[in-house]
Amino acid sequence: MTIRPFIRSALFCGGLALFFLLPVATEASRPFHEEEREPRRFRLLRPKMDEPAAQLQYADALQERGRMRRAQRQYRALVRYWPNTQEAAQAQYAYARLLEERGKLSRAFDQYETLMENYTGMFPHAHVLERFFEMGETIMDRRRARFLIFPGFHAPERAIPYFEAVVDYGPQWARAPEAQLNIARIKEQIDRLEEAVFAYDRVEFRYPRSPLVEEASFGKARTLYELSREAPNHVDGAETALHALGSFVRNYPDSEHVEEAREYMRTLYRELARLAYQKARYYDRIARRPQAAVTTYERFLEEFPDTEWSDTVRKRLETLREKLGDQDEG
Repeated sequence: MTIRPFIRSALFCGGLALFFLLPVATEASRPFHEEEREPRRFRLLRPKMDEPAAQLQYADALQERGRMRRAQRQYRALVRYWPNTQEAAQAQYAYARLLEERGKLSRAFDQYETLMENYTGMFPHAHVLERFFEMGETIMDRRRARFLIFPGFHAPERAIPYFEAVVDYGPQWARAPEAQLNIARIKEQIDRLEEAVFAYDRVEFRYPRSPLVEEASFGKARTLYELSREAPNHVDGAETALHALGSFVRNYPDSEHVEEAREYMRTLYRELARLAYQKARYYDRIARRPQAAVTTYERFLEEFPDTEWSDTVRKRLETLREKLGDQDEG
């Protein structure tokens, strides 16, 4: 009597599981056929013509007559209805150009990227790289939020994606080194200094034969110097900047930036000397460890023989050596 309800429950659960599994098994047994996805149809975005070549001619004619907005819609309709044709690539390119000519640079950029990603080899690749570059320059120099007599403000960081697209889609293009240099300059200008160092370094690493390497080398050294000034008590940062500036001066002795680099080096040299002197004085005056002070003072004179603290260090070193000598004799 007590087993029957359990059996009925088990049979019910088993039947329920079979009910849910049957559709899965049926679907799994069907053969798989890979099919090209059908283009998406939009009632509000329909082509005027019945085939892509005629549609492209129609859209081009609208553009020639100055009907820019209608031309845009018909180019978009062509791409939507016949996305896998050569005409679609031409329409996508024309649509992006129209947006650019109307000053819609952000939307144009998106459409050019769509062209790059979906229609490789079906359009003039170098022309699109040129568009990326020129739009980037326009945005880099453009003022935003103008109002009445107020000139607005610059936002050069908005140009970074345009120059990055040049480097990503055309790393060997003739103006790719210039695009990468612009990225570094902008990042330095907006105080993203660590990123600027890597961006300058990328010019040197990826385009070692470019005439822009000299400018990139100085930019990296200058940015490292700016970083070191933000942390004036950081010895490693100052030494890294000093090394970069020294390398620039050695590699480009005739550069117009050499004197500026040397001035930076003199400033860093003095800062490193100051830090070394403070360390020695700590052992001498605060920790009162004369032997450690003597060692640190000696190292100071080896590295910084001619600074505003050098004579003071020499005199103090003589005094400490005399005291240590008297202690040994005693």
